[in-house]
This record gives sequence, C-alpha cells and structure tokens, in this order.
Amino acid sequence: MSFPSLTDNDLKKAASREDLIRETALQIIKDFGEFNLEIVFSGDVHDFYGELFGQMRQHVEALLGENGEKFFNLLYRIDVSPEEISSYQRQFPEISLPDVLTELIIHRELKKILIREYFRSSKH
Repeated sequence: MSFPSLTDNDLKKAASREDLIRETALQIIKDFGEFNLEIVFSGDVHDFYGELFGQMRQHVEALLGENGEKFFNLLYRIDVSPEEISSYQRQFPEISLPDVLTELIIHRELKKILIREYFRSSKH
C-alpha cells in the first residue's frame, strides 16, 4: 500500500466520497469547537463545501479582525503553516485573505482524514 497522494486533484477526488466528506465535516466541527466557534453541518454531502465554507469564513474573518492570537492558535491546531498561506496567496493573488485561509483549512482537514484513513487501512 502506498502513502495517499495529496495533490489538489487527489483532494478533489477524495472530496467526492461521502464518508470522507462526513469525516472532514466532523473534524472541522471538532477543531473549531475547541475554540468555541460553532460550525453546523446539515449532512448534505452535495453542498458540503458551500455550507461549511460560508460558516468557516465568517469565523476566520471575525478572528482576523478581533482576535489574532486565537486565530493563529486555531491555525496551529489545524496545522496550516505560514508558508502554505504565503504560497497559496502567491498562486491566487485575486482571492481575499479570509477566502485563502478558509480554503487552506478545508484542504488541511481533508488531508488529515486521508492520512488517518491510510493508517487505519494499513493496519490490516
């Protein structure tokens, strides 16, 4: 078994799997919840991205404006590095910072789930 590929294309493919979408939503809810930031997922996997992105973006934008320390602790918890943020901003300069950060958080949470799945299946 090989380590899961984590390119953007692979993330898009993984995001079409309902089980991974649900696990990613739960991970996002858990991580944001640790900072008293509520995220609600209806369970509709077809609008997963839009539903969660909007809620997450509101929290990201509020934290950027009001509580930078809490925001950086959230990024640290989720494991989004300053280098990833800079790289993504260079790739997509037309996208606002809150959108960039929210996108990176979703990608990182999905990567966590893919890595967890890899290790669960490699134990068998």
